[in-house]
Amino acid sequence: MKSRVFPAALRALAFTGLLGAFTVVQPAQAQDPLPAAAELVARHVAAIGGRETLLAKKSVRTRGTFEMPAMGVRGEFDAAQARDGSMVMKMVVPGLGEIASGFDGENAWSTNPMTGPRLLEGAELAQIRDDASFLASLREPPAVKAMETVGVSEAGGEKCYRVRVSWASGRKTHDCYSMASGLLIGTETAQLSPTGALDITTTFADYRDFGGVRMATTATQRAAGQEQVLRFTAVEFDVAPEDLFAPPAPVAAMIARQKGSAAPR
Repeated sequence: MKSRVFPAALRALAFTGLLGAFTVVQPAQAQDPLPAAAELVARHVAAIGGRETLLAKKSVRTRGTFEMPAMGVRGEFDAAQARDGSMVMKMVVPGLGEIASGFDGENAWSTNPMTGPRLLEGAELAQIRDDASFLASLREPPAVKAMETVGVSEAGGEKCYRVRVSWASGRKTHDCYSMASGLLIGTETAQLSPTGALDITTTFADYRDFGGVRMATTATQRAAGQEQVLRFTAVEFDVAPEDLFAPPAPVAAMIARQKGSAAPR
């Protein structure tokens, strides 16, 4: 089992893939203009509760289960994101242990029983900084530099508008917004890792209301030839304790050593 799939999976869901898994569909008429990306995002934001409602939240915590049906693997996850840009994601994999990653606004880290703790640098750090922004789900600056509607696709058997997103870090992803509901029903991204880019396709379904905010409660991801199904059983706003975002002791020690070595002499 490629354990690097798990942190990448939760990172793709922070508030809120194989590339090409969405079926590209041509518009009914070639001359039909495509809606502007900003209009599609605004429709989605309105459908899930509105910009003001979302920005009034100080934090969001999601918990639930994940399953890899082909491998008979099932476990639990706990993820949280704060308005200051902090985030943490933890997954407990039976027979393996806890796999986790996080970001404190400056330092990004990951740890799992197979590779131990490590600090993320370079493109990996830039990517998690993108995802950690509380404005990421709104697709607004400074998290996002530009967006463009590039066509019509299909995700989860539903037609959608395909939007290319250019992030602050320079990476590009694709979103699919339902033609019928306006909701975000799919994303495509290349998740970076020490061994290279991992292409991930995620489809979202079963949107439900949590305290005035609608969120998808089922996410199906395909990556590295495997499928994962994440089901959200609890979504809570403004209850995530500060210590939830604290890195584990081995990571904290690595951060302290790094800061010490960087201090002027």
